[in-house]
Amino acid sequence: MSKFINESWLVLVMGIVFATMLAGAQQSLSDRIKENQLRALNEAIAEVVPGTIRSESIEIENEDFKGNVYKCLDDGGKLVGWALDSSGGGFVDKIRLVVGIDPAGENIVGLKVIENVETPGLGNKIQDPEWTGQYIDLDTSREIKVEKRPPNEGANEVQAITGATWSSRYVTDIVNAALPKVRPELDKHR
Repeated sequence: MSKFINESWLVLVMGIVFATMLAGAQQSLSDRIKENQLRALNEAIAEVVPGTIRSESIEIENEDFKGNVYKCLDDGGKLVGWALDSSGGGFVDKIRLVVGIDPAGENIVGLKVIENVETPGLGNKIQDPEWTGQYIDLDTSREIKVEKRPPNEGANEVQAITGATWSSRYVTDIVNAALPKVRPELDKHR
């Protein structure tokens, strides 16, 4: 017992040293992390709204919407669509995604998951373009449903990822939560 007490100072000192190193790394890299997150967001906006050359953040007057809305413009300043940066709970942790909407606000033109820690090989397939491509041309005025079977034509459905139905539902829940709160506000910003 006395040997444990005599040597416990080493564990305490090592804990303090490593905690200080981690805090220093976090502090020194925080600007780079923010830069990388902003770059990933801008790349996602350009990907989900075809023709976007620049985007402008707009303020939505809806306290229930958690995220940002971007007005997407071409090189001539013409509106080419809208991008919603939104997040919500996933199976493991937070999922952050960007949804592209056409200029009229009627249809989804793209979807990209930019942050997730879902189960590798299963739930993280929510970021695969083959799966997110199912959202293209879905109606923004109707609820999107997740089915285990292939979607019916015109039914506003997506097929769940096999083995990751919950992750599929969480992505759809984020989209379904954001669209009704944002769509009415878009007309104010055309």
